[in-house]
Amino acid sequence: MIGKIILIFIAGFIVDLLVTKYTDYVARKKRGKATAISGIITLAEFMLIAFIIKDISSNDYISILALASGNCLGTFWATKSI
Repeated sequence: MIGKIILIFIAGFIVDLLVTKYTDYVARKKRGKATAISGIITLAEFMLIAFIIKDISSNDYISILALASGNCLGTFWATKSI
């Protein structure tokens, strides 16, 4: 259980780093790189959401909290290094 939560957190962190990089590429008008990363982001996010929905029990929202926390830390980390 804890290993799954840590993996979801790390996945959320990485996806948010990609989202920040995607935004940077869009701002710098690098269409090819933005397009490629957009596809990767969409695939990763839908896979994560499907995994969480498939695995979630009736009152267990820890996985959602882990994903949201990973996203938050990913945004903080990415914007701190800009």
